[in-house]
Amino acid sequence: MTRQRRFLAALAAAALLFGGTAGVQAQSYPAKPVRLVVGSPPGALGDVLARMTAQHVGEQMGQPMVVDNKPGASLAIAADTVAKAPGDGYTLLIAPDSATVVNPFVYPKLPYNPTRDFQSVALVGKATLVLVVANALNVATVPAFVQAAKAKPGAINFGTGGIGHPTHMAMELFRNRLGLELTHVAYKGTSPAIQALVTGEIGAMIVGVAEAMPLVKAGRITPIAASGPQAKEVFPNLPEFKEFNKDLDVSVWFGIFAPTATPKPVVDKLNAEVNRMLALPEVTRKLGEFGMLAQPGPPSQLDALQQVDRSRYGPLVKSLAIVAE
Repeated sequence: MTRQRRFLAALAAAALLFGGTAGVQAQSYPAKPVRLVVGSPPGALGDVLARMTAQHVGEQMGQPMVVDNKPGASLAIAADTVAKAPGDGYTLLIAPDSATVVNPFVYPKLPYNPTRDFQSVALVGKATLVLVVANALNVATVPAFVQAAKAKPGAINFGTGGIGHPTHMAMELFRNRLGLELTHVAYKGTSPAIQALVTGEIGAMIVGVAEAMPLVKAGRITPIAASGPQAKEVFPNLPEFKEFNKDLDVSVWFGIFAPTATPKPVVDKLNAEVNRMLALPEVTRKLGEFGMLAQPGPPSQLDALQQVDRSRYGPLVKSLAIVAE
């Protein structure tokens, strides 16, 4: 056998060995508890989704899935924990779009690189958003809001859950596409922001349905438009953002990620189990309570969604020079 043939034979043997090893690993996976890291504190939407996933997927796979809350630094602590974990399928991240899409543009010294350090496992769901305004603003429609904003540029404050937060990006996109000059007020989370809306400290914000609905039903804030997979189901009488600009078909999504080195058979197994969970009636019902729609599909579905959002938010962040400290 020539040297070249011996080299090719060695490569083929290595490929078979690696493929066989990965296959065996997937068959025996999981052989111990799986850690699911989330960058939200207990009780927040991300935490609720993490615990729902841990319960059902853990039961399906026959091993505990343990939720590990690592809040802070706009999800960077949680993401970095998983980025530096072994790629064996035993440490996973569940996070919203800001962790892998927005943070790289907003934070100049991010300790992880989403495109290098993670691979997609599964898209869990997309959440419907609603544009709500303070009753004190005395507007009930988007045209009236636009008119009020253009009459006094910069006079209307909008609140968000922080710089780079999904609520920030959604409102910046809305403001940008409609040519409005508004003043951003960043809060440490959406809860204080929406309370500021109730008191009239700010005039508007875009927020998830789950947080807005109790205040909307109580008549303490006014919804004027919605966006996302269940916009018409939740708010049948409101226009959708995309009716005012085609680029405003926005929502907040949550996905599950694994370190890049995780073997594909393990990722495929996890993807199948998450999709199996998303088909459960109790899960779709629970997601519906948060204005979310399950999004079962292959890992490539989450890859494609990130690409679309990066092409949308990257230029926006750069044009507005949004930088988090």
